[in-house]
Order: sequence, then structure tokens, then C-alpha cells
Amino acid sequence: MNRGKWLVLLFAVGLLANPALAQKTDLPTSNIQRSYPLSLSVTGSKIKYYKDDRDAFSKVPPPAVFLNKKSPSGRLAAPTAQFIVTYSNFTPQAQKAFQYAVDIWSTLIVSSVPIRIQANWVSDVPNLLGSAGPTSYRYNFDGAQKATAFYPIALAEKIARRELNSPAEADIVADFNRNNEWYFGTDGLTPTGQTDMVTAVLHELAHGLGFIGFFNTKGEEGSPKFGEYLADLPSIYDCFIETGGGGGPKRRLVTSQDDFPNNSLALNQQLTGNDLFLNGKVLQQTTGVKLRLHAKALFSRASSIYHLDEDTYPPGNINSLMTPKLGLAESIHSPGEPIMRFFSDLEWKTTSVLHDPIQNTEDTRDLLLSTRIISDTTLIAGSMRLVYRKTMPTTKDTVGTTVNLSRVGTTDVYQYTLPAAQAQGDVWYYFQAQDASGRTFTNPGKQLGGAQVWNHVQMGPDNVPPTIRYAPAKISIFSTALADSLPIYARISDDRAGISSAYVEYQINGVAQPTRPLSYNRLTVGNYTYDSIYVNQLNFPANSLKTGDKITYRIVAQDGSRAKNQAVNPSSGFYQLTVVATQTVRDQYVNLFNDVTTARDFAGNGFSITTPSSFGDGAIHSEHPYRNGSDFQSQSSNEYVLLAPIRIKANPDSAFIRFDEIVLVEPGTVGSHPGDANFYDYVVVEGSSNNGQSWKPLLDAYSANTRPEWLTAYTSDLVTGIYGERNSKASGFPSMYRRREIPLLGQGSAFRAGDQILIRFRLVADQFSYGWGWAIDNLLVQAPPPVLAEEPIREGSFKLYPNPISNGVVRVEAEFIKPITEVGVTVRSLTGQALRNVTLKAVGGKLLSQEFDLSELPTGLYLMQVKAGESILTKKVIIAK
Repeated sequence: MNRGKWLVLLFAVGLLANPALAQKTDLPTSNIQRSYPLSLSVTGSKIKYYKDDRDAFSKVPPPAVFLNKKSPSGRLAAPTAQFIVTYSNFTPQAQKAFQYAVDIWSTLIVSSVPIRIQANWVSDVPNLLGSAGPTSYRYNFDGAQKATAFYPIALAEKIARRELNSPAEADIVADFNRNNEWYFGTDGLTPTGQTDMVTAVLHELAHGLGFIGFFNTKGEEGSPKFGEYLADLPSIYDCFIETGGGGGPKRRLVTSQDDFPNNSLALNQQLTGNDLFLNGKVLQQTTGVKLRLHAKALFSRASSIYHLDEDTYPPGNINSLMTPKLGLAESIHSPGEPIMRFFSDLEWKTTSVLHDPIQNTEDTRDLLLSTRIISDTTLIAGSMRLVYRKTMPTTKDTVGTTVNLSRVGTTDVYQYTLPAAQAQGDVWYYFQAQDASGRTFTNPGKQLGGAQVWNHVQMGPDNVPPTIRYAPAKISIFSTALADSLPIYARISDDRAGISSAYVEYQINGVAQPTRPLSYNRLTVGNYTYDSIYVNQLNFPANSLKTGDKITYRIVAQDGSRAKNQAVNPSSGFYQLTVVATQTVRDQYVNLFNDVTTARDFAGNGFSITTPSSFGDGAIHSEHPYRNGSDFQSQSSNEYVLLAPIRIKANPDSAFIRFDEIVLVEPGTVGSHPGDANFYDYVVVEGSSNNGQSWKPLLDAYSANTRPEWLTAYTSDLVTGIYGERNSKASGFPSMYRRREIPLLGQGSAFRAGDQILIRFRLVADQFSYGWGWAIDNLLVQAPPPVLAEEPIREGSFKLYPNPISNGVVRVEAEFIKPITEVGVTVRSLTGQALRNVTLKAVGGKLLSQEFDLSELPTGLYLMQVKAGESILTKKVIIAK
């Protein structure tokens, strides 16, 4: 799931922290489940640091706080943070320099949780000094002030005041290149021609502690570049990047999706426009400056906005540690005061307002609302408060009742008791405290736009069943000779009593099988970790099934309430998995879809061979409109599989799939590509050489923005849905058909000549914004395309009957928009060869009605073309003797 749509939704609505729901805040409380993982962790990346081969002859000494704590013997007194470093292959000299830099950082930041570093002494390319970054990021954790941002794991643990990953896991990984002329001394007197190791480590550890984010650019050489996010949400650092403009109306946060959408030229222009700054409340209050970023025309994560500007902060400048390159004979043993003030904005100096979510209860009793408030600063007396309300907050109504919290003795616990009469039903609430600098801290935190997130608890009888999100992973089995399985991944949640049991009921040909329990998991897919996923699979050994067998199943979940509320998915009936026989292997396949019985050549869901009212003949059509996604990732996949395996021809000129299509499927943002978070809905044609066990794309996925005319049609009639999404009401018409040609061989092909493949047409939808869908006509697999003398122009109506033709005679009726004197009728083969040509007189200037004898032609599919002036009408005709 990626970022674009998440952020559109997140910025538009308020978040509810318990249960973890996101909803349009002016909607009633029958909420949708949040469409992204309940707790989210993404793998970290590293930022590289390069040397400048010029001697700088400059020195920035360590900060006074470090020097004051360091004894003449080298021992460090009372560090405020504990670093635990695991060294791999370091020499004693390199390790000593590394540890010196660690000791400096241990006096500059405060954390009650040990910070673990994996330090590696490696061999790498010349001029690369090293690289470092967080091992992971956390979002939606206790105490975070920005509810929709990723925090590096070390920072997240500092704020939460506890371990969030395993104590055996590193928080920061740092690699340093042994292939350099290093200076390992700690006095800052770096000789000419050498690079200071202490400086390099100080710099890279800053990246691991939070001087890092997810902005990037992409685009082919010589083509326009697009700015993008490498994760679905910004990092905490990204939230403080703003444009220039002197702080006036032109000043804008780069995380603004309105101004700088993901995958946009506008975002790239900002990332490379040399006008970006770091700014934050503490930084402004204490220094009055903004830190200019290195946002040069050529973007590189190793040298761009995750560094300060090299020209503004040259060697010798107190703020030069975080510039992109380190000169020879240059030492910088302090981050500088502005950087450390900015680290306070990153929440390395913060007030942690911590709260264990309250369990919903069916009891009627007083509600104790309790928080721990732990501050690195001085709190304003009496600023510890609770804000609560009895109705769900909306974008227009966020006012709550504010009460003071009572401190429990001399502890850091603050409480308020809401009497049972007031607590009954729903309670929405958050805690807040304020420090002497004027910063307000809340639990939960706020969205990037400043909207407050609320906790939510329910008290009283629970009559609401669990929620089950599921979509079938497959609907067909194509081989009984191979072992196969049906994986079940269902997101099952209950915001009151929790889930007491979850299982799959299933039958084979109506005969009940033993139920299969579903086990709770935290499932990682790509970079995302999803909570509340219940998993199992139905296994089918080789030769245990036969063609025609039907496996029907449903998911059942029961909550832990007194009422034992139960939910089933689907809500009625059952999902079905069918054993389908493939047909004889063919060298080619042709289907013009005039005959609905050819549907037997396909198996799938969400597609059918039909003739909508606005179409003159049959084609493969998706549902119109297609449905939004519904599985645990909020996606769904509809597929239509050609059951005739195709043997790929050796001649690349023959190994093609050709068809006419209309694609009115939600487009991604400009510049997005398959796999990007903002690619949204798409269609794709895939092949399988192992009877559907796995599938490979025959071309990149695509959507309505593949053709300007499709995109124009899709966006011509957009309506706003209940969650703020924009759905397309535009319909497809025959004039929108465009030819698609897909090579089966050639560079990048997943298959080779002689492979026998199944072909699948697939439409994938996410949970927001839908359109008309997909239509596919005139499917030619490794068959020559029809060669028409002219492209048909649809300027009238044209009927053939009977069709199919059984006695060899067909009546042709046509009506033209303009008066005509004569009509040419041509019968062509599928290769375009003219088989019959007749000239007929029009009736009344615009009408044609004439019988046509085709009895000498053999059984097969043909094209009948009627031409009058510039108007050409074409129909498929079937001769069946």
C-alpha cells in the first residue's frame, strides 16, 4: 500500500488510535477498518558518505558537554545515552576512533533505552567512506507526536521509553570502508592526504539516529524526472523540510500532497531546486535560523537533501558535519548547535505522553483514564490534562471536555476517573501536557496537517460481530496430477472483545470436511508488517481431486464477548475453488467472441463473455463497474484464464498475442510504475508454464493512462465517494477499442520457444476509486491479424442474420447516416484476404437490405465489411454447416 492514496486519506480525515481505525470524520461511527497495517515496520536504508580529495585544513572541536564529561584518562562520566556496539572485522585503531565518536553522541542525546549498533569494517569502492542508517522504522507507536510519520527505531524506542524490537537486533547498521587513507587519531589533527575516521562515524551515526528520510527521484536519462517516496509515509525528518520564500506565504512543507504529490514533476522540482530548508519550532526559538539543504540539480540520496548544503556550510563551519562530503585534513567533531536543536524537533528531546490502550468492556463501571508523562524538559504545572467527548469527533467538530489530571504521588502517572454514568457507551479522548518552551505533547499524536488523533473506548454490551477482510487468492486448480493448495490470509479484527476463534469451513463436492483453524499472525509482505492476520491453507495432495470437483468454503470468526458474536465471510453462500481441465495444447487460438458458448474456453471470476447494451457484438468484459479491493491488503484480483495452453512458436514474428481492448481502470499518478504505491488499479496479461502454480507478466501492468483517449474518458465523469475518493462513472463504447500486441519472445521475455503456457487476463483493484473496467475483443494468439484495407469508421448501424449461418445464406441490413447510392460488401478471412466482393444498390438513399449467399465458403469465422463512401462497417460472421 503503499503512499499516495494513504496520505490523501490520512490528510483528509482524522485518525482514531484505539481501536485503530481511519474514517471520514463526518461519517457515522459504523466505521471502515483502517486500510493500512495496524502497526507498521519498514526496513531501513543507508545513506552513503564520500570523501573530497582536496585538503581542507580545518578543525571543529568536540562540543563542550562532551569535553566536560571526559576525564584525562579517557573515561566518560555520566553519559545520557548508552550505545552498545558490535564490531565486525575492525582493527583496534579503527575501533578506538569509532568508539570516540560514539562517546560524543552519548553526551548529546538522551535515551533510557540502549542504542545498539552493528559496525562493519568492509572493503568497498574508492572514495566511499561509509554508509549507515536505521535497521527499521516504526509508525503508530506509543508517544509519537506525528501519528503519520515513520521514526527510526532508536528514536522510536527513546520516545516510547522501551524496546520496540528484539534486544538481539541492532538499531543502526554502519559500514566503513577500509580502502581509505584513514586518520584514526582523536585529536582532530588530521594530516594532509588523510580522512578523519571520527568525523565519518559522527556523520553516519547522525543518519542512523534520524537524519534520514524517504524522498527520491526517478526517471530515465534524458527524460523528465519525478519526485517520489520510497515508503508509504514520510520519515519524521521529512516532516520538517520546507521550501524557501522567506517564511511567508510561499513557504510550504514538501510533504504537502496538495502542492507536491508523490510521483510528480512538482516534487522533483523541489528536491532539485536548491531552495529547501530544515525548520522546526525548537530550531527557530533557540537559533532563529533554518538549515539549508543540499538540494542541487542532480539528485542523489548520497549527497542531496539528507545533507546540509556544502556551499552554505564549507569546511571549518560549525555546522559542516552533515554536508555530503568530507575533505582531506578536515575534522568535524561536533554536529553544531543548530543540528542539536533540530534533533530536539525530531523528538530526541521530548515529553513522552504514554498510554496503554484501555480494553473495551461490557461491564458498567467507572472508567480510569491513566497516562505516564516523562519529560526531558520542564513541564508547566497544571498542563497535564485529559480531553474527552462522547460522540465521534469530525473535521467540523473537535471540541471536547477538558479536565485536569491528578498526579499519583511523586510518580510519573497522571489519572482521571470518569464516573460510570458518563463512561457508558463510547468515549473519545486524548491526553496532553506542555513544556516550558510552549511545546504541547499529546497521546495520541497529530496528523501531519495538525489534526488531533483520538483514542476510543467502548463500555457496555457488545453486540457487534468481528470484521473479516478476505479475497480469494485463487479460484481454479488446473492440474490434478500436482499437489496444490489454497492459502488463506484473512484480516480478522474486533474492536471490543477480541477474537476468540477463527476457522475455515469447507466442503468438497458438498461433503463437509474437518474445519481448519486459523492462527493469528503478524504478516510481513514486502516492507509492511500487518497485524490481525489469520492464516492457514487447504492442502490437496497430488491426484486427490478430479476435474469438475468443487471446493466451497467460508471463513468464520467469533469474538470474546458475552454474546459470542459471530461473523462469516462471505456474508452469504460460499467461495468456490474449482478443478478445471485444460484443453489440448494449441499453436494458435482465435476468438472473436460472437459465440457466447466460447466461454467454455475460459475460467475465472469478475469477467464474462457478454454484449453490453452499447456494444454490437460480444467480447470479454469485466464487471462494469469493477469492485474495490477487499483482502487484508485492501486489494482484489479478478482473472480470466484461457484454458487452451499455447505452444510458443519459434518464429518471434509469429509469437504474438493480439487483441482489441478498452481500459477504463483507475490510473496511477503521473510517472508511477508497476510496484509503486501510487500505481493504483491496473490490468495485466500473464503467462504460466506450470499449470497456474505461478504466473509471470507478459508485459508491464497498465491502466487508463496508457491511452490519452481512455484517460480523457475516465476523468470525464468523476464523482466523490463516501471516503473522499473519486470514482469514474464514464462508460466504455466500441469506438474506444484499441489494438494491443504482446510479444511472447524477445528481450525480457519470461518464456522460450516451445514452452506451453496458460494465458491469464487479470484486473487488480485497491480499496479506493473504481471505474468502468476492461473489455477485450478479437483475441488472436499466434494467429495473423486481420488486414483491413481501411480502419472501420462507425457511422451507421449494421446487422447480420442469422449469425451463425447454417444454410449458407445471410441477410445484410445496414443504415447509414448520410445518403449513399451504392454499397460495396466484402467478405474477408481473418488474415484480411478478400473472398467475396459484391456491389449493391442502396434503398431510399440510406438503407441496405439484401441476402448474401456464402454457401461455397467452409465452416469458420469471417469478417463481413460494408463500405459506402467513407463509411465502413464491419461485423464478424460465423458459418456453421
